[in-house]
Amino acid sequence: MIDLVREGWDGLMAHRARSFLSALGILFGVAAVIGILSIGEGARREQETLIAQLGILNFQIRNRDLKADPTAAAEIRRVSPGLSRRDARALAAELPGPVQVGGARKVDAPDIVPKPRDVTQIQVLGADPAWLAGTNLHLQQGRALGWEDERAKAAVCLLGTVARRELFGPGPVIGRPIRVGSTWLTVVGLFDDGGGAGTLEGVDVASRAGAIVLPLATLLARIAPDDGEPELSEIQVSVASPEQVEGHAELARRIVLRLHREQPDVEYTVPLRLLAQSRAQQRLFNLVMGLIAGISLLVGGIGIMNIMLASVLERTREIGVRLAVGARPRDIAVLFLVESSLISLLGGAFGVIAGLALSALVAAATGWATAVSPQAVLLATALSTAEGVLFGYLPARRAAALPPAIAVRASV
Repeated sequence: MIDLVREGWDGLMAHRARSFLSALGILFGVAAVIGILSIGEGARREQETLIAQLGILNFQIRNRDLKADPTAAAEIRRVSPGLSRRDARALAAELPGPVQVGGARKVDAPDIVPKPRDVTQIQVLGADPAWLAGTNLHLQQGRALGWEDERAKAAVCLLGTVARRELFGPGPVIGRPIRVGSTWLTVVGLFDDGGGAGTLEGVDVASRAGAIVLPLATLLARIAPDDGEPELSEIQVSVASPEQVEGHAELARRIVLRLHREQPDVEYTVPLRLLAQSRAQQRLFNLVMGLIAGISLLVGGIGIMNIMLASVLERTREIGVRLAVGARPRDIAVLFLVESSLISLLGGAFGVIAGLALSALVAAATGWATAVSPQAVLLATALSTAEGVLFGYLPARRAAALPPAIAVRASV
């Protein structure tokens, strides 16, 4: 077999330019497969990060943006004040099974001391422990906020990693004071939100890494007392299993609609539903783009077949001599299959390199998240190898079927 590979390599080197051009079709096809799959994989990972940040066992209820129609907004607000702690208590009491219902309120960052280097990175968020328990916040240092802090309206807070960097830099933060508006708070914990920001199926998912999180009761009493806005920005409901999400979300919709006197002033985000929609779109994207990449590979395979057929015609005399001195038709077929496979393997190897470069170029030029998975590289390599065998089979069979005497005479 080693001798056949060596002879196949020598045959390719005898026509370097032709072999290179044949391999280019495979190279572009493999690069397209890897590039397209890397875009799809990057999008999938980014979407799953956003879903994890929302929580697969959660759903969120938020106030609708009513600013587009001030007249309608005034009419709605006359009947319904928006989300409130009363809604959260009602949901906790009426939703069946083990559930956690928590509320949160986000306010525009007031005057903060120490002064952040970039105030746009900072959020001020009041949250009760039930909301925090269902949120993807990982405590790195210190302690969490508890119900004792909520009941006492304690002047304590947690910092996200970006907020810590903007306010204090890399130094220690636990026990240090922060002034938010006119209220002094003591930092008791540092957290990482474990995700980024983005838009998922039209839903904005904000990073909380820049958040200053304090007890909800503290924020409502000391920082945003009766400012004319709804009491809560968000209510988050956490259930025990994925099977409960849809049913509880529908029941929650009915409860809130009743409490708000049938006013459509809130909207619902169900991450599990978003995940299903995202995966369906991802499958469609992969199918369409995979077909496009498959066409590139098909064109490359046809190029290999064309070149190998031309090689059979050019080497008719050589084939006849080999058969005349004792070579079996199978040996001739294997020799041509080895040559076509070498072409596709070389094209595939350089195609993998080109695909990795393409993935990096797309990420740099567009800002899209890309990720090359080992499965994509293996798939592209397997496809290129299969192309060499599949499209080299017909030329190899034609070469093996040549009668020795006719082959020698035809080439003299």
